[in-house]
Amino acid sequence: MITRRHLLLALAAAPRTEVIETPGEKISFRRGAALLFEYRFASARPKTYVHPLCAPDGRPLTLDSPADHVHHRGLMLAWSNVNGYDFWGETNPAPHGQIVHERLVRRRASPPEITVANRWMADGRLLLTERRTLRAPELTGDAVWLEWESELEAVAEPVVISAEKHVYNGLGIRFIREMDRGRVLNSAGTTQIKQADGQEAEWCAYWAEVEGQSYGVAIFNSPRNPRHPTPFFVMSEPFGYLSAAPTYREPFRLEPRQRLRLRWAVVAFTGAAEAVRLNDWYRRWSAKARRA
Repeated sequence: MITRRHLLLALAAAPRTEVIETPGEKISFRRGAALLFEYRFASARPKTYVHPLCAPDGRPLTLDSPADHVHHRGLMLAWSNVNGYDFWGETNPAPHGQIVHERLVRRRASPPEITVANRWMADGRLLLTERRTLRAPELTGDAVWLEWESELEAVAEPVVISAEKHVYNGLGIRFIREMDRGRVLNSAGTTQIKQADGQEAEWCAYWAEVEGQSYGVAIFNSPRNPRHPTPFFVMSEPFGYLSAAPTYREPFRLEPRQRLRLRWAVVAFTGAAEAVRLNDWYRRWSAKARRA
């Protein structure tokens, strides 16, 4: 018989998640010897982002700056048109902005969490300030959870955050090549890539088989986000990409000092994407998100 004492002993023996900073470069979230994900913020990079995001067995599921799209940076939040500046692309012929890490605001041990301050800069002008929080809740033992919260604030002028024709803008993840030609499932039950692309949903998952094992990532949209449920962008060929895309159909417009708060959970898992499991995870997480 499993008693409360047994459960407490098991929890005490389980490895704790630690937050480890490499100054000027990255912040790693580790559970024992296993890497969960890393937040990268080196000044030489044009944006701040997460890479790698790992599956529960430790396999990295993200690509950072592949040759076909060098601006794809693991798991990233960016847009192609912020007052005319491109914060998504890096080498295309357009005026580019840069998401600059300013400082680590806070680091907590329980739950494992960091809050950082970023500046969205373009031609020496500060367009947006961002307070970004990343945490690693232990909601289920069979998945790697990453909660991402960004609060964007317009500074001295009105700001339009637009995708225009780049409907994939938002919180996007570029998958490893072994996950190309994968499959999709969303909260509406859609399993066809073309139908799921642009469809509004509470969550959307992309998954594929790699060396005989299925790996997947789901993005959960907070019920407190504007435009909930949100459109998702998804593609599987020539490469796998998934993004929560709240500007798929229309931009955000912020007046000076107006704030936009966006929150998601990104869940890396093994096994096929199954509606019963993902709906259960979403219900548990969204109930928590509603109280936050």
